[in-house]
Amino acid sequence: MNAFAWSGLLTGVSFTVTAGLVFFSNFTSRVNRLWTVFCLAVSVWGFGALLIGVTLDPAIARGWWRIAHIGAIAIPVLFYHFVVAFVGLRRPRTLSLVYWVGGAFLALDATPWFINDVRQVFGQFYYDSPPPPLYVLFVLGFVGLTLISHIELWRALRGAMGRAQRSILRWFLIGTAVGYLGGATCFLPVFGIDLYPYGNFALPFFPLLMAVAFIRHPLMDVRASLVRGATFLLIYTLVVGLPFFVGARFQGVWQAALGAWWWVAPVALMGLLASVSPLLFLLMVQRLERRLWQAQRRYHRTLITASSGMTRVKEIGRLCQLIAYMVNRTVGLVNTALFLYDQKEQRYFLRAARYRSLIPPKLSVGQGEPLIELLQSKKDLVVLEELEAELQGKRSDERARRLEPAYTWMRQLEARLIVPSFSDDRLLAFLVLGAKRSGEPYTTDDIAIFSGLANQAALAIENAMVFEELRANEAYMVQSEKLASIGQLASGMAHEIHNPLTIISGEAQLYLERFRNRDAKVDQLLQSIIEECKRAADITRRILRFAKPAPADVSAVDLKAVVEESLTLAGYQVRLERVERVVNVPDGLPKVRSNQNQLQEVLLNLILNACQAMGEKGGRLMVSAAANGSSVTLTVEDTGPGIPMNIQRRIFDPFYTTKPTGTGLGLFVTQRILKSHGGSIELKSEEGRGARFTIQLPVWRDGDSA
Repeated sequence: MNAFAWSGLLTGVSFTVTAGLVFFSNFTSRVNRLWTVFCLAVSVWGFGALLIGVTLDPAIARGWWRIAHIGAIAIPVLFYHFVVAFVGLRRPRTLSLVYWVGGAFLALDATPWFINDVRQVFGQFYYDSPPPPLYVLFVLGFVGLTLISHIELWRALRGAMGRAQRSILRWFLIGTAVGYLGGATCFLPVFGIDLYPYGNFALPFFPLLMAVAFIRHPLMDVRASLVRGATFLLIYTLVVGLPFFVGARFQGVWQAALGAWWWVAPVALMGLLASVSPLLFLLMVQRLERRLWQAQRRYHRTLITASSGMTRVKEIGRLCQLIAYMVNRTVGLVNTALFLYDQKEQRYFLRAARYRSLIPPKLSVGQGEPLIELLQSKKDLVVLEELEAELQGKRSDERARRLEPAYTWMRQLEARLIVPSFSDDRLLAFLVLGAKRSGEPYTTDDIAIFSGLANQAALAIENAMVFEELRANEAYMVQSEKLASIGQLASGMAHEIHNPLTIISGEAQLYLERFRNRDAKVDQLLQSIIEECKRAADITRRILRFAKPAPADVSAVDLKAVVEESLTLAGYQVRLERVERVVNVPDGLPKVRSNQNQLQEVLLNLILNACQAMGEKGGRLMVSAAANGSSVTLTVEDTGPGIPMNIQRRIFDPFYTTKPTGTGLGLFVTQRILKSHGGSIELKSEEGRGARFTIQLPVWRDGDSA
């Protein structure tokens, strides 16, 4: 058997194996089916070349050339169709034209207009030569359509984003260039250029290059391809090799029994084996894959089962811890972290982590940072290797400069995969996954499982958020009812207590005036009675205001004037000589919509609290204000001991105080006044570093009603 026949045999076998592997890996995919048919077309050409190379009869050789050209005509047509489908192009009219032209060539293949005669070449076999005019048109169309297909692949490669897609496209281009350039040498003897078509040996290398493309894919479990490929090759060898062996080994027996029809026996055996081979292939692959991925599928089932139960967890913090723990332990990861969106801060904060030594405890990511922009634009998992490949391909590109911070962030946390959880188009959270402790790569099955897990996590997180909001609203309603009841009770109590206090205070003042300076102890006792009565009366007035706050008219208030007056009034109640006052309220500040007396009470409460917190040692009191669009921000800050974290959530509650003689109504009334004016108040404090109260008040607009 000559070299041309061997090249045909290798081409036919390699492309038939590739066709089976691609088809059985995912026969529901249109792209896979197109590639399978393309490979079978190349196989027809390969086996045709085998028969041409071993045929010594010119008439039979001409017939084999016409059969081989069935594959040769289909090759460029099917390849172009595959490229269009693979890169996602819409070329319906072009495809129709290509198939019509290809069909016309197939119809004329058996006529002398396409292949007229053959001649012996290299003293070995017969070649179709010289070419009729129609054959020249076929060769020009073959070359032209092949070039167009490669141009489309090149455009797709330049625009590809993911590493997997770029890798496959790159190796497609390399493989098809090698295959087509080698196969094109088969046209030379047709036109009288007697160069031996050794290039036909390049065709079998094309499936090998495609195998390299899949192996280089970081998310592709190579074991799947190897198992299916080896199984298919084993069965293919059995189907093809056993009949040849039986035919050659027992040829004499078959000839004695069947005469000239002896070849029917090995052909019948081949047909029988071919009919049962698909079932045998599927059975063997299922059993081998079941053993190979037993551990992986076990944790896939665990993740699926656990994710379905996440929606039953109502507490958001516990849910975050559960997700991070479940994924880390089940998959066996080096590190895991979950970041959750905070609406108030507009940042994603670390809410749960496993193996915190690799993750800073107070880590957060802003909404406008590159990593979040990447997740929101991609709306899919982010793989470190894909980012790395894209950066290598686009070092000077603007997109690469935007991706660089996200890639650096992942490398610093030793993250290999980021799994975002979306609710509609809103990014609720994202899960950061490190490498597997086993050293195995993430597979496509892993990616599918994590995508489903992300959807379940988004639903569970949203449910927990809604539940917490409902619980907060319920608590607020209960608190409101309690306050309403306390208010009604306090209104009556304040009236009943205030009258006796007035009498006691009046009598004490009368006795003090009448018997003053007769006994120092008596004078001191009477003075104490008067002061305590005043204090008790002040408490009843505050309770009365809390119970039934009088409606206050709002107007345009000069905030700078209110600040100056409040500081003056505070000087009468606390010693300010030990307090350094820093006031930064600009003159041109817009007037705010408020009630001047009540706003003064708010400021006085905050200033007095700050001075009392700093105590005898003194400190610095900073009051500043600034315009902020449709509102004005006022800040009151001190350098006192600060407010412990465990009581910060309660300081605005009524009757809660840390002072020995406090009523616990000051900050509650302050918050209530500001809310009634359309404003707000927030506290930020660190223990040992003072406290800062920030007030937001709406700007007075012309046309606002009082």
